[in-house]
Amino acid sequence: MMTLLIAGHQLRLLSKSRGLLALFVAAPLLMIFVFGQAFTGIFNATGAGIAAADYFGVTLFTMAVFQGSFIAAWGIFKERKANADSRLYLAPLGRGARLYGTFLGSWAALLALGSLVLLAARFILSVNYGPSPAVALLLLAVESGLASALGVAVACLIGDERPAGAILNTVVPLLVFLGGGYTIIPDSGFLHDISVASPLRWINLALLAATRPEPNRYLLPAILICLPAAALLLALASLGQPRPALAGLKTRRAP
Repeated sequence: MMTLLIAGHQLRLLSKSRGLLALFVAAPLLMIFVFGQAFTGIFNATGAGIAAADYFGVTLFTMAVFQGSFIAAWGIFKERKANADSRLYLAPLGRGARLYGTFLGSWAALLALGSLVLLAARFILSVNYGPSPAVALLLLAVESGLASALGVAVACLIGDERPAGAILNTVVPLLVFLGGGYTIIPDSGFLHDISVASPLRWINLALLAATRPEPNRYLLPAILICLPAAALLLALASLGQPRPALAGLKTRRAP
């Protein structure tokens, strides 16, 4: 119950930053539109086998969701600036309640925002995510969990906003690049070989495969890569969690 209360607190905290939330939704939609229009001729000329809007509708969408790790980390540092962090430590909470509550709140926020982007891209920009939205929503839930776990883990382990931001500014673009967010990954070669290290590569492949009639052979690998990675990040984040202040207090007996 306390975990859910903290998750609700995290959602309320994020909901107050309306400009940030609006940017999270509007920016990827604008980028999908611009890149889709700009590269249509190139995709048609090279016979890519997929429309530019559909390709960037997938890769830029997953890029935006993964950048939600910044929102997860920001939520933790926002609490610290408001001194809510110290009050939570003084509350009689279990060691995991605050961590998993923060994670669940960030995950729910990313899932809701990602769903808005997904629906807008599908019905306004006509991006093809397949005949059924189930696969796209499932992968959105998986990636949102991974992004939230990454942001929470970096914030908890580093403990300082600037170094944590620097790490995320390095890790997130690198994984997005290897996932094919900035360019099409070739079918062979060094870049193709190392791209498998990025969870976004598998998510993008699974989303792109969802538009084809044959069975989606990338869906299960994407899930099996992202979920354990998120669990590992949360386990590492727990190492950076100090024990609640009241946990070590012993009841004194009256003389």
